[in-house]
Amino acid sequence: MSETSIAKTVYWQPLHDMLDPARNKTQTLAGFDDEFVDLADYILRITHRIWEQKNIGACYDYYADFCPVHTLGGYADSVDVVIQNTLKTIAAFPDRSLIGEDVIFREEANEVYYSSHRITSIMTNKGPSEFGAPTGKTGRVTTIADCMCKNNKIFYEWLMRDNSFLIAQLGISLDDAAAFQANFSLSNTFTQWINEEYSRTAANEASLGDDLSEQDKPWGDFAKAWAENLFNKRMFNQLSHFYKPNAAVQWPGGRQATGNAAISGMLIKWLASCPDANMVVDHVCVTHYDQNRVHLALRWGVAGHYNATDAKYAQFNQQPHYILGASHFEIEDGRIAREWTVFDEVAALANLMRKLPNEAEA
Repeated sequence: MSETSIAKTVYWQPLHDMLDPARNKTQTLAGFDDEFVDLADYILRITHRIWEQKNIGACYDYYADFCPVHTLGGYADSVDVVIQNTLKTIAAFPDRSLIGEDVIFREEANEVYYSSHRITSIMTNKGPSEFGAPTGKTGRVTTIADCMCKNNKIFYEWLMRDNSFLIAQLGISLDDAAAFQANFSLSNTFTQWINEEYSRTAANEASLGDDLSEQDKPWGDFAKAWAENLFNKRMFNQLSHFYKPNAAVQWPGGRQATGNAAISGMLIKWLASCPDANMVVDHVCVTHYDQNRVHLALRWGVAGHYNATDAKYAQFNQQPHYILGASHFEIEDGRIAREWTVFDEVAALANLMRKLPNEAEA
């Protein structure tokens, strides 16, 4: 059994206990500061320092000078831009608090550590934001941040946020938020990245390696089968192979479903907006708790052609459509008991308005 095979539960633990763990090191964490007992501790502590304590300059300590950050709405690759974006977010939502719900992680080759961190943020929109003018309303949003870390620094990140659920609470329509974002200029690097991701995903070329441990390989197979059978082959009669009868699922935009009938209906309705979609799973990591319970994190992409299920979006029909997403599963006795899936529907609609990915690349 590896040193990372058994982990401490993060979900809704008291913050004091998380930031002052009364436990010995459970990971060696080569190259990291001695204060961190494992990767979950590292992620939770640095997130608290940057966002809760407003020590934004700590990004210089915990982000590499060159650190690509991919989102569905833009791209950054330097610690200075990370700091600028953090300042803008806090200016728009100055009371933002972050509740760490889970950190699913594993050690990869060459002393690289991979973390998938799920966060609930509660915040009030007091200043201009990426969605428009301030509304003065308070909202709650789920975020999943996947980070690659080495030598005490994050050097690569993928960021997924359920912005469509947030703006609904802020009183901003999806159309208005997407139209506002569609006016933002995008870098050539972002345009190249999303076109390449679309082409790779549509061709079913996953970047998922075969470097999972023997203990974790069955869960990598589970994740790939979940994507292939449900999303690519549309075999929803197999849903019960993956979900417990009373499974509870949270998807973007406030979608909630409990039980196999509701889950299959929600997924089918979502797939109808991109009926030729292909999903690839690009990364899997697993945290083990006991013989009957594991937490599984997937980072995935979906590519296909948009099909409006609402007539007002018919103008975007047949445009190439790419989604960067992440899912967290709590698995009990071999099947999903709880799921959180996150992607940015605001950015996805803004990209349709911009006609991204490019038709020529599709």
